[in-house]
Amino acid sequence: MTPGVALVTADVELDVLGIGYDTLPTETREAIVAAHPRPDFKRRILHAFHAGLAHRPRATLGNAKADVLDRSEDHYTRPNFARIIEDSPWPE
Repeated sequence: MTPGVALVTADVELDVLGIGYDTLPTETREAIVAAHPRPDFKRRILHAFHAGLAHRPRATLGNAKADVLDRSEDHYTRPNFARIIEDSPWPE
């Protein structure tokens, strides 16, 4: 992954999924939310993803490796992208 792609990926993971949230000081998180409020963000972004995919369901084919584990491992739980967004620690 190039540095630019890595930076954008990390930003999206932090903003949308909350990955790395706990690594930011509380004051930094509060300043971010004050500068960029997130009213109803989780519901709105999930709606946007749905709107972009509903008309082309074949585009939702996920990671084939997850399919293998789902089929072969009794205790494997496939990560749920929508649940990760909903459970993000970012306040609304």
